[in-house]
Amino acid sequence: MNKTNSLLTYCLVFFISVSCNKTGKEITPVINVPAGEITNTTELVNTSHLESLIVPVTFSNNNTAEAVYIYSNAPAYNLIGADGEGFTCVDDVSRAVLFYSRSNKFISDQPTQVRTLNLVRFMLNMQADNGYFYNFLLPGNVINKTGSTSVPGPNWWSWRALYALIEISPKLKNMNAQLSNEVDVSIGKLIANIKRDLVNAPKTTSSQNGIIIPEWLPGGTDTGALLILGLIPYSQATGDVIIKEYIRKLADGIVITQHGDATHFPYSSFLSSGNLWHGWGSDQAHALFQAGKYLNEPEYINKAMAEVDNFYPWLLSKGFKYSFEIVNVNNVFTPQNVKDYEQIAYAIRPIVFASIDAYEITKNEKYADLAGKLSAWFVGNNSAGKAMYSVSTGRCFDGIDIGNSINTNSGAESTIEALLTMQRVNEFPTVKASLILNQ
Repeated sequence: MNKTNSLLTYCLVFFISVSCNKTGKEITPVINVPAGEITNTTELVNTSHLESLIVPVTFSNNNTAEAVYIYSNAPAYNLIGADGEGFTCVDDVSRAVLFYSRSNKFISDQPTQVRTLNLVRFMLNMQADNGYFYNFLLPGNVINKTGSTSVPGPNWWSWRALYALIEISPKLKNMNAQLSNEVDVSIGKLIANIKRDLVNAPKTTSSQNGIIIPEWLPGGTDTGALLILGLIPYSQATGDVIIKEYIRKLADGIVITQHGDATHFPYSSFLSSGNLWHGWGSDQAHALFQAGKYLNEPEYINKAMAEVDNFYPWLLSKGFKYSFEIVNVNNVFTPQNVKDYEQIAYAIRPIVFASIDAYEITKNEKYADLAGKLSAWFVGNNSAGKAMYSVSTGRCFDGIDIGNSINTNSGAESTIEALLTMQRVNEFPTVKASLILNQ
């Protein structure tokens, strides 16, 4: 909670709402807990809103599955699709699979298992003949095969699908043999594509505004980081040497995009694409921590630690950032086109994850404290001084548009990124204690 706010914001405000979304599901009446009300006994993870976003799907081949609606608009939180794209996408369903499969309930709770497996079935039905994934499903359950954000290729949604399928694969072995086999076949197609299309890309570079750019990454460093996170558990499980070395190649590309240091801008941050840094999906440090541990490569860990040590405190001190570009003149990096807003859950979750990685590796409590301070953005320690995530509804608002103006819609991306963050924070009492202290 921003300490300058009136004490009135700490008062408990009850807001009861009942509404029906477009699928006819009733949204359960809830009591909103404002910023400042979370205690040690508060359960941080609430799936109520996520459950309201999930709808049944029947594909043209009569395969049944479940999907996650992209948008949910205030005040009634009706389900809304993305104009011209579709009403659900592999990107968000993959996020949901990651969240549910990491839940403590997944091992023993049958409804959670059934839901997760149905979401996996959605993903499998969205895989194209070329092995990559279509992203969007249009109204009428028609796959969007032509939209620029849906075509199957080496892109975000294919890598997020890979990440989710590889993570859940071992958990399916003794749960559903048929689905487990289908998942393994799906993964095999993606791995074959990676070996054919990406592994042998030459390690060439280009320059933009004095910034060296690794051309062998499949997109920016943010995309490369997501691919690393999916490939590590695959390589661990299979012993695939080609993929193991490709992980190293991807990590090398991310490393060379780090600039600045503890006292010089941009404070050891990893650029996202070209000479641009943006917050959303910036899992570079998280990926390098994981790659460093897997490959026994201290350099990767040290580089990731530098971003956590130098850049994240700077972000906190500036009230976070949306994006900026940098220009290199005589090895002096200066910012251009700095944007403070919008601020979204998808930009906060990666830096919380990396800070917790640093805590796990070093056991130094300062990183637990940092992770708690960063995650406190969700519960009121932000420029708006208001909770973005409600522990009583499970909703996460879609963003802070500017200053104290909040987009109170609550779609799949923001909801699941918040839940993934709270799920991780819950695992570490000292991180949760810092979140509570800094709310």
